[in-house]
Amino acid sequence: MKQPCINCPFQKSVEYALSPEKADDILQAITHDKGFHCHQTVDYSDSHEGQVTSESKLCFGAVLFLENTVRGGCRSNVMFRFGLIRKEFSLDDLRKDESVYQSFEEFLE
Repeated sequence: MKQPCINCPFQKSVEYALSPEKADDILQAITHDKGFHCHQTVDYSDSHEGQVTSESKLCFGAVLFLENTVRGGCRSNVMFRFGLIRKEFSLDDLRKDESVYQSFEEFLE
């Protein structure tokens, strides 16, 4: 992946709102070495929460969000470093992206 999907929760243009609890859970995960997978690659056939499979990919919006907001960027998260190793994305794909939230506060609003 080289860009967030059209419905990525990290995209400012996405019109649905996450609940404050869900948004906080996502931020807690990505700032504490847990992965966050693209909803388009998660299996929702048996659960509303979805199941990560071997085919699931890390959320590129989360990658860019970390790059924009956290010292060390996506490399500050172990799971995203594994994503780099597995070549789910490359450092060359990373850029400052104004379409993605630029702060934790903005994401939580």
